[in-house]
Amino acid sequence: MRHILDGSMGVILAAGLCGAGCRASAHEPSGMNAPPGANAPPAEEPAAPPAAAPMGERIVVGSDPCKSDADCVPVCACHAAACIAKATAPMCDRGLMCTQECRPGTMDCGGGCLCQGGRCAARLINVPPP
Repeated sequence: MRHILDGSMGVILAAGLCGAGCRASAHEPSGMNAPPGANAPPAEEPAAPPAAAPMGERIVVGSDPCKSDADCVPVCACHAAACIAKATAPMCDRGLMCTQECRPGTMDCGGGCLCQGGRCAARLINVPPP
């Protein structure tokens, strides 16, 4: 008798599953027969990229004395934003690993050191406006 009930339960279960899958109307794709993505919510429109703020250049004068641009070097750091006197600069760590990005407000990608008014200065690139 138990074997008969187990078989009956399987038929009832199969009928229930078929009924659940067959209830979708002819106008609505069912979950099993729908094309991929048919039941997914509509894709959002991509947001417009923000308008780029105008970027500029800024000279930041330090306190180390100099006579020419060659007297000044960047501080030992990735994405340096300051210059110091070459004569008093510490030995930089040669194993320092930095990213290759052009970080705004640094000397990356076109900035550099110069001597301005007898002091070492850094020419910073892509500085956001104040």
